[in-house]
Amino acid sequence: MKNLSLNLTGDSELFILALKCMIAFAVLYALFHFLPEIKKRKKENFTSSLDFVKPSRSAPSLTKTDLRNMSIVTVLYAIVSFHMLGSATFVNTTWQPSDESTDLVYECTDDTKFDAIYAIYNEGDNNSNPDNYQLGFHNINIYGSNGRNSWDLLCTMESKGIYQYKIYEGDWDYKYVWVASRDKNDTITEFALRNLNHDGFLKLSVLSDSDPSETYPAEYLIDETEKVPLSPTYYEEGYFDEVYHPRNAWEIANGQRMYATVHPLFGTNLMALSIRLLGLSPFGWRFAGALFGVLMIPLIYALCKLLFHKTFACTCGAVLLGAEFMHITTSRIGTLEPFSVFFIMWMFYYMIRYTETSFYDTPLKKQLKTLFVCGLLMGIAIATKWTGCYSAVGLAILLFANLIQRFREYLKAKNVLKQKESYSITQIREAEKITSVFVKNLVITLACCVVFFIIIPLIIYFVTYIPDHVWKDDTWSLKNVVKQTLYIYNYHKGVTATHPYQSVWYQWLLDIRPIWYHISTDADGYRHTISCFSNPLLCLGGLVSIFMCFAQYILHKDANAFTILVGYLTALCPWLLVDRCVFSYHFYPSSIFTILAIVFVIDLLMRQKPESKNFIIAFMTVYVLLFVIFLPITCGFGTTQAYIDSLEWLGTWHFG
Repeated sequence: MKNLSLNLTGDSELFILALKCMIAFAVLYALFHFLPEIKKRKKENFTSSLDFVKPSRSAPSLTKTDLRNMSIVTVLYAIVSFHMLGSATFVNTTWQPSDESTDLVYECTDDTKFDAIYAIYNEGDNNSNPDNYQLGFHNINIYGSNGRNSWDLLCTMESKGIYQYKIYEGDWDYKYVWVASRDKNDTITEFALRNLNHDGFLKLSVLSDSDPSETYPAEYLIDETEKVPLSPTYYEEGYFDEVYHPRNAWEIANGQRMYATVHPLFGTNLMALSIRLLGLSPFGWRFAGALFGVLMIPLIYALCKLLFHKTFACTCGAVLLGAEFMHITTSRIGTLEPFSVFFIMWMFYYMIRYTETSFYDTPLKKQLKTLFVCGLLMGIAIATKWTGCYSAVGLAILLFANLIQRFREYLKAKNVLKQKESYSITQIREAEKITSVFVKNLVITLACCVVFFIIIPLIIYFVTYIPDHVWKDDTWSLKNVVKQTLYIYNYHKGVTATHPYQSVWYQWLLDIRPIWYHISTDADGYRHTISCFSNPLLCLGGLVSIFMCFAQYILHKDANAFTILVGYLTALCPWLLVDRCVFSYHFYPSSIFTILAIVFVIDLLMRQKPESKNFIIAFMTVYVLLFVIFLPITCGFGTTQAYIDSLEWLGTWHFG
């Protein structure tokens, strides 16, 4: 089926994916068909007798159709996201020396001819040597011999990337193989010799070990040969930033002193939990991010429902996120972005909930509960990645814009009381209520916001460091957390490295420069490549939609347009000031508000020109079609080099 799918579509996984999705769609559609309708929740009817007062708006309830559409999009996206996510099998037993000079000699017990040496390293026990870190190959020499009298150098193994296979090719025929380690910080997780038939590895046995250890025996190098892939791809090994985040997560999961950390640790702890439950493997370290990527689909549906109240608009929003290239690519790699963006979305949801309520018709306690949850989520977002700080500015703008509006209503209410003869009894009573509660509610709200948006996030940030061994002396303190935070800041500020696939903010808006993560070829000759960039229609439609939001806000003071612009600009504008190496995936938080901007325009068109629905459906169809066409590029599914080349539509696009 893979060959047929490849020949007909250019994607070796498309047929099986299509079959899974069709079955899931049919089951879900049938299930919801037989489920009873959801009883509508009784909404509070908020009105005002004063035309200058904006009354509270009840959060809309999800209907049966909402739940059906949201579930279908979420499940279909989940099927694609978890398909070929990563192998659950991975080498784990890691050897490390206890001396500066260690020699391991292995004997080929069957065949002696081999044409490639495979080696991979994970992290060793960093707690065993407090002065250094047990990590990687440090010029480990590999020798071969038939009589053990003279030895020929076969290769020198050097560090290139943790969790990535190093393959040294040649043409060799030796009975004995000598692994010569001359650095106490060396680690080797597996070592294998590929046979000439390329269908397996030679059988090896330990002949001698100059520094035998019960904790890290020489057998560790050859005890998991059956787990070594002959043609490793992204599926069996790490790629791009997976040389950093899964390593930190493994350290946390195993109580190890951390090698290095240049981000806050909440998201890394989530990845560590996944590794603890599922084991160290590509699937294990990617699972949590993929899961959060799936959860973002119903979350954006809820955001759209809160803003637009229309099932059609919400469904479009869920599809736009589900078929966004950057979303699925970034969710399928072991990095922190899925966690940070998820919590950014969630904190905006609660701030929007708050701005939809009023001092004057909603109990203050209920409003404060909403702000408390918002502050809690903001703290988690910042404790995951500092990009949460950018979006926290957006929360502050929305909060104070709401308070300023209530202050203006308060001033106008005071004028009503000065001119009572011009107003009805009902209006006067409402004005009296406004003037009597405003100052008290404002002071309480501002005082609580200091707790919710400053003190609680700081506590969350500091507390997330408690379970992790970040410092050599292994002690947590406020001083050490501050010191670590300054280290992170100085690290990012001092980055001078460049990258061939780096980009700048305006290139993200126009989809000009994707970042290329990975390329490999499997045993069947399929090419696997992964690049991170946006769906071209997201960029095209997004730019138009952002300008439409500007126009609607300036001309009509549209509240939804204002909210979207605040979220979009606060996520994007800080990157205009960054002069270090950055990449297209830094647009990820802004892409969420780009999607909301497109949904805003869809909702506007549906209200003003219902006949435009066919155009909207056509747009969405092409959007999803592009997602399907580019799956081999965004998810690494097997394809051909010709197909890869055919998708390089711009001269600045390179996929392998």
